[in-house]
Amino acid sequence: MELSRWFDYQLRSTLDGFIWAVQQLPTERVYAIPPTPLGEWSAAQHVFHILEYERDLALPSMQQWLGAPAVIRPENYGQQDVRPVEEMLTEFEHVRHEEIDLLPRFGEEAWNSTQRTTFWGEVSLYWLVCKTYQHTTEHIHDILRLSLFWDRILERMSRG
Repeated sequence: MELSRWFDYQLRSTLDGFIWAVQQLPTERVYAIPPTPLGEWSAAQHVFHILEYERDLALPSMQQWLGAPAVIRPENYGQQDVRPVEEMLTEFEHVRHEEIDLLPRFGEEAWNSTQRTTFWGEVSLYWLVCKTYQHTTEHIHDILRLSLFWDRILERMSRG
């Protein structure tokens, strides 16, 4: 299967999956720090992180294969955004669609043999887009753990 089409499907699917996972949490838990076994980040922090990662690193890095300059990690990278989650999800959706729209512009050579210097070092476009896919699935996993196990862990903790 052609990589552009395969990644198109995967990036669309994980976009939908990420947004859906966030929507599985009760509203009062979206900004709450979870019980310790579920990590240190609220769902809102996961949303902020994935938006920042794709907007500031992944998308600009993909654009390098089309002639854009190398990406430099912004000085304020990692400083938490306090906007509403719905607003950040909308922006993430927009950024992800920009990435998807780039995919058909990459030929076979770009995917497999051309390497660029990126935030992650010398990588291929294949590696970069695969990393974006992996990163999204990782955060879907983390958010779904919040949804599925929060109550069970609180119950277990209350029993001592």
